[in-house]
Amino acid sequence: MAKYMKYVLIVLIFSMSVLVISYGYQPPRVSQETDVETNFNYINQIFLESSRYTQKDQVDQAILDVYHDDFQVEFTSADILSLGFEVMFDTPELTVYFEKDSFSMMVYNKVTDYLWSSRPEFQGISGNRENNTQNRNLMNSGLWVSYVRSQNVTASTISTESLYSLAEASYVTDGSIKEGQEDPLNVYQLEAGSYATRRVSTSIKNKTTTGFTVAVDLKTIDIKFEVNISLIDGVLGVHIPVDLIEEYDEIYRLLSIQVFPYLGATREDYFPGYMMIPDGVGALVRTNKAYNTSFTSPFYGIDLGYTQTSIPQLSVPIFGMVHEHGANGYLAEVEEGADVTTLRAQFWGTNTRYQRIGTRYNVRQMYRYIINKAGDGNDTISDDFTTSDFKINYYFLSDDDASYVGMAKIYRDKLIDTGVLSAQEKDLNNQIPIHLGYIMGDQEQSFIGSTNIKMTTVEDVYNSYQSFKENNLGNQQVTLYGWSKDGYVFQAPYDRQIANKNDYKELFETIKSDQNTVYLDNDYVNASELTDRVSFNRDVARDLSRLKMQRNFRSLNAQITEVYFLYPEQSYKFALDDQAFFQDLGVSGLYLSTIGSLLYSYYDGGNYERSVSLGYYNDIIDLYDNVLLSNPNAYFFDDISGYLDMPITNAQYDYYTDLVPILPLILKGSISYYTPFLNFNAMGEDRLLMMVDFGINPSYILTEEDTYEMRYTNASVFYTTTRSDYEDEIIETYGYLDDALNHVLGASIENREVLQTGFVKVTYSNGVIIYVNYNYEDVTLDGHTVESRDYKVVVS
Repeated sequence: MAKYMKYVLIVLIFSMSVLVISYGYQPPRVSQETDVETNFNYINQIFLESSRYTQKDQVDQAILDVYHDDFQVEFTSADILSLGFEVMFDTPELTVYFEKDSFSMMVYNKVTDYLWSSRPEFQGISGNRENNTQNRNLMNSGLWVSYVRSQNVTASTISTESLYSLAEASYVTDGSIKEGQEDPLNVYQLEAGSYATRRVSTSIKNKTTTGFTVAVDLKTIDIKFEVNISLIDGVLGVHIPVDLIEEYDEIYRLLSIQVFPYLGATREDYFPGYMMIPDGVGALVRTNKAYNTSFTSPFYGIDLGYTQTSIPQLSVPIFGMVHEHGANGYLAEVEEGADVTTLRAQFWGTNTRYQRIGTRYNVRQMYRYIINKAGDGNDTISDDFTTSDFKINYYFLSDDDASYVGMAKIYRDKLIDTGVLSAQEKDLNNQIPIHLGYIMGDQEQSFIGSTNIKMTTVEDVYNSYQSFKENNLGNQQVTLYGWSKDGYVFQAPYDRQIANKNDYKELFETIKSDQNTVYLDNDYVNASELTDRVSFNRDVARDLSRLKMQRNFRSLNAQITEVYFLYPEQSYKFALDDQAFFQDLGVSGLYLSTIGSLLYSYYDGGNYERSVSLGYYNDIIDLYDNVLLSNPNAYFFDDISGYLDMPITNAQYDYYTDLVPILPLILKGSISYYTPFLNFNAMGEDRLLMMVDFGINPSYILTEEDTYEMRYTNASVFYTTTRSDYEDEIIETYGYLDDALNHVLGASIENREVLQTGFVKVTYSNGVIIYVNYNYEDVTLDGHTVESRDYKVVVS
């Protein structure tokens, strides 16, 4: 009985507590509708002001006044020459000064009356972080090298030195700017005789009106090389030929070279500008605050051969700096050696007063040499240098070109002029293209063997194609996944086994007769333990540590699959063996899911770098007239018929301030590009507005059977695909996007402006203007009213 009463008391006490919590405090009654609306508008405004969108280029006038009055380099030509610089080039647009001992450069833009420096200017004006000789020697020299001792190769023993550091240069002053000091040049003055030419020597040779060569001899570490500098058609080029790099003793080994790491560096928050980083679809980092961090990422993604890790995907080898939007900036393009080049940025914080961005040319990279099955080993480097030269081009931007739009357009025009890009957008009956993928089937593992789960038949695809066509979707680009008896996910490269071959042929002819294209999915880079065609010993590549390149993938239902990366030579052999089969089927081409974005070094009796892999991958793509690639790197832009999985965001680092459409600015008018599958759109109408803003075409992946049927297959990662669930949405979404983008088929983006937060104006080469309103209220600007969460097309 006592026990029973105890439980009754506990229940009564708990109930009273709940009543107190529920009714003990009654907030003032206000209009819930007004309160919710106010909060929602506030949250939406904060969201629109975040790095998920592009922000308005508007700077407070007081900040601009300080920048214009106090933070523009105003050295005269005589001042520059007094520091030992020589005039190397002088054109109607630019004057280029160079000082050989420090490898420093100044570029005077005559169009905007602006001086760029490879040294960080305004040193010593606040704090003392840079006012020590070691830091000053790095900042004041435009050439850095990283190296190790050949008998002590570890990551902790890497040394990074500049020419001044190696020469043991010292300064007349302590580097601080004293109150009332009038001469800012004093911080650069070296003590007489302190630059030891017995340790470092530089000389200029082969000087012409368009170029010269700097011979660099780092005597203290027994390394010499040459740097060619040119100015042709307003483009400043820096070229390091790898075959002229020499290590003339065995004590030191060169790892990397950095040229002009401080070019255009900005002091603290005094410069109203930004850096452009081509991560994902594109990112800006505005230089108006301290971020106290750094950025490092290789171009073209991680190199699995070195077991690298990096989140950003830099698919185009460019970056840039703007000092004032619409006034001054530069674009840098890595023309050669991007596959062995790392983009690096340093942001103002406790370790530096400057914001800077530049590249590191890796002539060698460190990796782990494994000596036993336990994974023991040591750090090591290759005996040989990379085979890739390094060449970077600088474009100095004036006025309206000094923006992320101007940067992308200059790179785009370069690709067009060199034949990389051409007008190949899919324009059929003045309709935008839509990509529709169909999962035909996949394998479900059973106690013994596996079962093929059929999700879509050829007849289903035909009926779907005709149904969409009848609903005015005439420009369909179709891809079939899981067409082989092998199945789909983790089964590639697929066996050439296909049921109802003649039915496939008839389907392909039907689609092609409408001038549409149809692709079959395959993957010659990735394989897995489930792949029948692949031999683990023969085909799976080894990284430079000589370990098999394999990863574990855990599915949504906790299945673990070993994923393999193949030797590029074997990839090509598989593709070559399949060529006749696909040609006989009459398919338009192949969708290759991995080859466009993954490039790695490997070991196969010797070390092979990424450029070797790229050669094999180019050979694979050349086997077909039409190729779709997923998120491809720039080296494939001239080979692709379409670009799938266009990124809609970037790595979203907390120091990124803006999302900008660098890739669409480059590709619009040349290549049709598509969003990641809209089945999995978590952004709702925001994604559709962004697709209109960026000119991105729609894409879906579908099955005729209910998605539930493939829940035990690896294709279960596509968790919502049933065509009947999406048919109406596809038709509606396509119509919404086509009503905007069919006006700009074949046209390039010429300008993009944020007129106010959440309100964008996009101007095309054919004169069409598209306004996009991300706000939850109507906006009237530029003489046009655009309804909330909508767009407006203005045809001139």
